[in-house]
Amino acid sequence: MKKALFCLLFVVAGNILNLKAQTTGSITVGGDIDKFYPTLWTDGGWNNNVASQLEIGRSSVHANSNWRGSLIARFDFHVTNWGHGANFIDADVIQDHNSTESVKFIAGWSDATFANASARIIIWLRGGGTTYYYKSLFPVTPVVYDGLANPLPFLEQDRPPHTFKTTLDPYVNSNGLSKQGTAYFYGDGPNYFSGNVGVGTWDTKGYKLAVAGNMIAESVKVQLQGSWADYVFDDDYKLQPLSEVEAFVKKNKHLPEIPSAEAAKNHGIDLEDMNAKLLKKIEELTLHLIDMKKGMEKQDKEIQDLKSKIK
Repeated sequence: MKKALFCLLFVVAGNILNLKAQTTGSITVGGDIDKFYPTLWTDGGWNNNVASQLEIGRSSVHANSNWRGSLIARFDFHVTNWGHGANFIDADVIQDHNSTESVKFIAGWSDATFANASARIIIWLRGGGTTYYYKSLFPVTPVVYDGLANPLPFLEQDRPPHTFKTTLDPYVNSNGLSKQGTAYFYGDGPNYFSGNVGVGTWDTKGYKLAVAGNMIAESVKVQLQGSWADYVFDDDYKLQPLSEVEAFVKKNKHLPEIPSAEAAKNHGIDLEDMNAKLLKKIEELTLHLIDMKKGMEKQDKEIQDLKSKIK
């Protein structure tokens, strides 16, 4: 009984030590400095029913050459391994250095097991003799396909061949998280975003919020930054004669101060600015109507006076 218990404790302890053992090492990716080459990494946690965690880093910007650049990245992943579920690749990447030119090291990643059980992911890393240091809780067995260590392209079973990249894939966030899943935040407090936010687009064009597609809201409030158009009703406001408005419309096919259809399509419209301009036109139109009413009332009086004289 004691022997069996000892053996059981030994096996459990051995498994715990095996799970906590770290795999560390380094790889060097050859080829050209301006290309990113496929490197393979094993999902060592797959058979242990947990996600694998892989850290890849370059702390010194002068590793391999002066100002080569630095990188700190972490990947949490679980591959499909020929059809199994719960597969994902999440990355946290910080890749930059302090010189005037920004150098990136990771151009993308992919599950390499959609039609096989190799339990591997692909990470495209910059070449040119660049060294990367890695750490994982499980064996990751890195393999480099740079045309030197192994020939290009890497042939994934029943999938298109994988060769080098020259640009970063759009999902690569070089300053933080790239999550494959969706996000749910259940807290009642405010959520703060310091930078710009893009929904359906990577290019926010400098705006705090950019949405590519339709948007719905129960209420939209625009905080006024510029002036409102009530100055139109000031006594010293010079109202443009309708004859000038008519000439402008005939020539330009839109109202004065209002952007053309082409300009609105190409550059968009500012809600605050456009509402102020539309209000200005409404107020100007109101003044014209008031003047017309006064003129009609004057004409009516003159007509009545003429009728009286005729009688």
